Amino acid sequence: MIYVACGSVMMVIGILWLISPAKKPNRIYGYLSYLAQVNKDSFKFAQKRASLYLLLFGFIQVLLGVCIHLLNWDRYFLIWLLTFYIFILLPIVGTEKSLKSFLQKRGELPRDYVDPDKVKKTRTKGFRDR
Repeated sequence: MIYVACGSVMMVIGILWLISPAKKPNRIYGYLSYLAQVNKDSFKFAQKRASLYLLLFGFIQVLLGVCIHLLNWDRYFLIWLLTFYIFILLPIVGTEKSLKSFLQKRGELPRDYVDPDKVKKTRTKGFRDR
């Protein structure tokens, strides 16, 4: 039932953000990230895309929770407890990838943006990584 509960919360937040998106960046309400704060268009795009991803993955999670309950797999609660967080991360990953491609198409990707998938640390002598 953890999938149903978490998916329902995600869907409610997605509906709230879709109906009444955040007007300006704040830490309490709306989707906030480095790429979302580049300009007003990227912020507006991030609010819309995050709400749609929350609705999508929330719905998938609720369906998965109902299927688990109907198949009487509720007794494997530990497995569901260890895997439900993946559905919380997927909307964030999807929104960030969409924002990156949105900004790249418009030529507005910040110069100091570092793609998280391409970060390579090299060891240096001393305490700092380069």
